[in-house]
Amino acid sequence: MSDDVNEISIQLEKIIQPLPAMHLAQLTAFAFGLPPLYFCREYQPLAQESIIKHCQQRLLNLLNTQEITLQQLTHLLAEKEFFDAEEASLRVGPELVE
Repeated sequence: MSDDVNEISIQLEKIIQPLPAMHLAQLTAFAFGLPPLYFCREYQPLAQESIIKHCQQRLLNLLNTQEITLQQLTHLLAEKEFFDAEEASLRVGPELVE
């Protein structure tokens, strides 16, 4: 089983390696069936590398529990529209407190 987990991790890394952090956050949200900017809002204050690690772990958990497949993840990546980092940041900007 650990060989399978390791293989999934390697394959996931190949898929997500070129993605910027906010793009990966949106992919993670799509994988969970959430609005695309859900994790962008949650992770916005974090450094880019921290966002990537959090999202990668969330995606690995979904893959390991077989709630999603690598093929489904690749399909989401190809079929969904993603905001670039600047647009995502603007859309999840700090909420005004009155």
